Amino acid sequence: MSRSSRRRKHAVSQLNLMVVGFSSLGKTSFIRMLYDTLCRLKEDIEPPTSLSKRAETAQDAEATRTKELYSFTLDIEEEGEKISLTLVDCPGFVRDNELRLDVQVTEVLRYIEAQFDQTLAEETKVKRNPKAQDSQIHACLYFIDNTNNGLTDKDIRILKRITARVNVIPVVAKADLLTTTQLANLKKAINRDIKQHKIPVFDFPVDEEDGSESETAAEVLADIQTQIPFSIIAPEDAELIDPSTSEKILGRQYSWGVIDCLNPKHCDFVVLRNVLLSSHRKLFKDITLELYYEQYRTERLMARKASKMITKEQKKKLMEDLQEI
Repeated sequence: MSRSSRRRKHAVSQLNLMVVGFSSLGKTSFIRMLYDTLCRLKEDIEPPTSLSKRAETAQDAEATRTKELYSFTLDIEEEGEKISLTLVDCPGFVRDNELRLDVQVTEVLRYIEAQFDQTLAEETKVKRNPKAQDSQIHACLYFIDNTNNGLTDKDIRILKRITARVNVIPVVAKADLLTTTQLANLKKAINRDIKQHKIPVFDFPVDEEDGSESETAAEVLADIQTQIPFSIIAPEDAELIDPSTSEKILGRQYSWGVIDCLNPKHCDFVVLRNVLLSSHRKLFKDITLELYYEQYRTERLMARKASKMITKEQKKKLMEDLQEI
């Protein structure tokens, strides 16, 4: 094995994901399900307490609700690649307090920008750290309430703010509460609102290169685009058996049957998981660095330059005032 091959074998790719949305939409439940399906390289690492607590009553739900932003990192392996995965969970946005809602969204943006600041600070060092970690948020899942007929005015306002700083992927929460027709209609309504209000969510661009291989990739991407926003169903805390296979599943039990949360026919979790961890992982990172970070970096450098110019003008005016005395 060549030296370069050994380096690739031991290389670890970093991926940082965030979940946001209004309260009680299952954001933490999604992180818990993702955690349960990961191939962890270190099984002795315990998940945060918030993931181990499951709500069985309304009181439990309130007690286990995410109160403040937190993150944790796992070393995982996906399709033979080692990934250092950081998951960031945010408190649910409030629905009945406009001022508090704006503050919450600002806090999310400040966290994202703080990660950009770390990169900018590293870039300005005379001697950079070759082992510096990439803490930038590469993708953000925005959970949408399934009880609305599309996006609300608050959703639109929030999305317009956060899409300026991060790749945003819309997600329909608790899709098991909708019939197939209702879910299809809701997805159409959400996509209509996104287009109408020109919200730049991640649109899964298709590679237009020639060749049969790229044609196959284009077909796959086209299929993914038809599923946006992705529908998510979180499993309940119970041991369930698939009646058709007699195997244990992550799902939900109803009087009419069982939902398998990992069955693509029931929800889009498996597709979304593959998009995040495999097929689009590099693209998320490239866009974050080349678009969102560069845009933020330019804004910060221009702001610093403007600040220095203002200071010079103030000094000049002060000297002129002193001469008049």
